Amino acid sequence: MKGVVIYKGKYGSTEQYAKWLAEALYLPVIDIDKHYTEVPEEYDTLIIGTPVYFGNMLLKNWFSKNEKVLVGKTIRLFVVCGSAGDQLAQDKILKQNVPADLARHCKTYFLPGRVDMSRLSWFDRLLIKGGALMQRDRQKRYLMMRGYDAVKREHINPLIKSVLHDTITEKIV
Repeated sequence: MKGVVIYKGKYGSTEQYAKWLAEALYLPVIDIDKHYTEVPEEYDTLIIGTPVYFGNMLLKNWFSKNEKVLVGKTIRLFVVCGSAGDQLAQDKILKQNVPADLARHCKTYFLPGRVDMSRLSWFDRLLIKGGALMQRDRQKRYLMMRGYDAVKREHINPLIKSVLHDTITEKIV
């Protein structure tokens, strides 16, 4: 396996997960904004991370642009968002952001993120507070208004196990 961890982040959660994954799997890590606009050809396994903002993955357009090349690779997608435990919301996010052929081709992991109100742009703060006012669940509304930090290293364990399992299987076969 010649693998790499690729990510696009905004406020740090996705970058943190990407760095932990790269460290655990002894892989290079690449910030897509700084290094690539297309899929790096030299890798056969891509662990791709993207956050979700207001229902949209930051890599949505990149997935569409590079779909044909991505389908030919082994893909693990980690999605950092506030709906990491809500299967209906996750299905909706995937359907709206990842081309259908690519979604069927990759294994996807939803990881909880963080909202640090002090680091958000004024526009993002405004959108989150507006969304919180429409939230019926009191606890979710409270977290949206105050922020939260659910980024924990142990959340990447299932993804690591999946990559290691495939690597071992590949060597046996």
